[in-house]
This record gives sequence, structure tokens and C-alpha cells, in this order.
Amino acid sequence: MNTQPQFQAAPEEIPVSDLSPRASLKSVTHEVPIILEHALIRNLAMLQQHNLASAEDCSQVAAQVRRSWENGRGADPIDGLARLRSGNGEMLDASVEVISSKMAKSLPFAPTRVPFAARLIPPTAFYEKFPQIEQLCRLMLVPVAFTEDLDVIGIASVNPFFADTLAVAIADELKKTSPVKPIISSVRLDYVGWKKMCEKHFRESY
Repeated sequence: MNTQPQFQAAPEEIPVSDLSPRASLKSVTHEVPIILEHALIRNLAMLQQHNLASAEDCSQVAAQVRRSWENGRGADPIDGLARLRSGNGEMLDASVEVISSKMAKSLPFAPTRVPFAARLIPPTAFYEKFPQIEQLCRLMLVPVAFTEDLDVIGIASVNPFFADTLAVAIADELKKTSPVKPIISSVRLDYVGWKKMCEKHFRESY
């Protein structure tokens, strides 16, 4: 019996205007970096393009993610979509993996799945030195797996598109204080490892 979650093709894409910040969520655009909104819109568009979500799915996921960000909590659209489809049951892990792997394959350089990355010690000093980066990591739920003197940085997530966006943001932020252009790599985590890593890094339950 096939236990893989099934995803139906979306008959139509949700208009970009419906993915933009709503009037009732104006505080999001003030409290949350605009890069997150751009990353969310890109993420939802790719979910539809690869027939992983319908327009209605994306509307619900977008509302949930923005609501969490507005309250200062991290949120991820892949996790949100998987929960929408599977609830919090036994199929949640498999749902996240199906979506995550298909999204990863759509990138020019697909991140490798490295479950043991979740066991690495949080780079507390790095987070303290760069609070803007820590905020992005926490809201996008993309932990920094390791750092080596700012020359080599690794990030980890179930969401390859969020990781891709964060890598650019980290490079831009470090450029303000260091002449060295860092090598930033990303790895893909399994759902359980990702959840534990986020809880360890950001000291919240997800």
C-alpha cells in the first residue's frame, strides 16, 4: 500500500496580489524584514508551479505564516502546507519530506539531505554578534549549523528556497563588517531533526 502523501495539481495559480501583505496585516511590513515577504511569495509561487499546492492552499498557508511572523514566531510554508494536508498525524514527516525534496530538485544546485546536521552545537556567539541574521534565521526557521571564522558558514532547513534566500541575506549582512566573502552552504534536514534543531537554536517549541 502506498503511504506517500498525494498532491493534486493546482488548476490555477493564486494571483500575486493575493499573496501580498493584506491591509489587516500592515504591522507585518513594519515589524518583519521585507526580504521575508519576498521569500514567502517566491516559495508559494514555486509550490504552485510544481503542483504541490492549490491557490486556496497557498492563501491559507500565507495567512498562517504571516500571522506567526506578526507575533514574532518562526514559520515555514512547507511545514504549513504539510500540516494543512496531513494535520499533526503520522503522515506529517512524510508530507514535509515529499514537498521538501521536490522543491530542492527544482534548484540549480539541490542541497544535500544531511540529517545529522541537527546534532551540531548552536553558534551562540555568531547569533549574538549578528542579531539581524539571528532574527531572519528565527523567523524563517533556518538555523545556522556551523561557522568557521565567518569564512565558511552552513545553514540547515527543510525549505531549500528559504535557505537560498537566507544565504544571500547573510552574505549581504556580513559584507557590511568584513571584506571576506563567505562561502555559504546549505543542507536539507529531515522533519524531526529540523524541528529539534529549531527548538535548540531558538528556544521555542514548534
